[in-house]
Amino acid sequence: SFGGNHRPPITAQTEGYDGSSWSSRPNLGTAVLQHAGAGASNAAAVSFGGYTTTQTAATEEFNSSVNVVTAAAWSSGGNLPQAIKAIRGCGLQTAALGFGGGTPSGPPYAINNTYEYNGSSWTAGGNLAGNIQNVGAAGTQTAGLCFGGSDSLGDGSPGLTGRTEEYDGSSWTTNPNSMSTARKNMAAGGSQTAAFGAGGGPSTTNATEEYNGSSWTAGGNLTTPTQTNGGAGTLTSGLSFGGQAPAVSPIYTSVTNEYNGTSWTAGGSLITGRDQIGGAGANQDAALAFAGGESAPNTSTKTEGYDGTAWSTRPNMATARKTCGSAGTDTAALAFGGFVPPPPET
Repeated sequence: SFGGNHRPPITAQTEGYDGSSWSSRPNLGTAVLQHAGAGASNAAAVSFGGYTTTQTAATEEFNSSVNVVTAAAWSSGGNLPQAIKAIRGCGLQTAALGFGGGTPSGPPYAINNTYEYNGSSWTAGGNLAGNIQNVGAAGTQTAGLCFGGSDSLGDGSPGLTGRTEEYDGSSWTTNPNSMSTARKNMAAGGSQTAAFGAGGGPSTTNATEEYNGSSWTAGGNLTTPTQTNGGAGTLTSGLSFGGQAPAVSPIYTSVTNEYNGTSWTAGGSLITGRDQIGGAGANQDAALAFAGGESAPNTSTKTEGYDGTAWSTRPNMATARKTCGSAGTDTAALAFGGFVPPPPET
């Protein structure tokens, strides 16, 4: 209820009714009477026309919400037990898995460590079968998937592997069925029983492989051969974005591809092309891309969100990095580890 004649004067007073009692609400901007009102609830109404000191055509809108919107921002989380680059992850911000990667000192530079995150701190999990980095990752903390990568064993082409391992929340089990083509630095997403790996290198490819919980089969090709590309989403609603694409200029590409479980189609381009980029998101309509390398050896703090059509800017990260691990959703993401170049010599 708003406005009217308060015998006299004309009033701007507004009150709301909750089914049992009236209480004050923010007043109209201008006192008015003999006006019209409309609205389906006490949270969204409109007042128009009437009489103030003369007839008026003025319109005022009333909006109310019980929701409190918190602005997006990156904040500090718990540190990994050691500095790791080329680490990969899966799961949620409050239940994430980080595995593999490389350490600053070696050999071997690749490691087999696994860490579990509870939203505030990391603890050690079961080790991978071999030392490995630059892998594909999918699934959850209690049903994770690790595939491909570069290792210290060389069980595929030199330095590469198509090995596939599954995590049950405490230990990894190697699946006897490896990827058809050993590769590293690919876009990945999905679950332990329905995952994809797309692109990758070092011989840049556009090939996609799909995992059904038992074996790998060929999927649709990316529109452009790409490696070090980011990934997010599911097998039937997946994304590949950024990376290095030798056929594209500049090589640090902004190309985005969307996957429906059968074929890839071009999506909206990243605002800033980057490689070695982090990604998070439940599907291709709600994804996040962050960090990465804009040009060697530069690193980026930039964050972008994807709505299924276009990328838009999000708040920057505090620390520029590339090859970081990533997990979570577009509204609750996690970035951990990665490579931060040393400051230039003075």
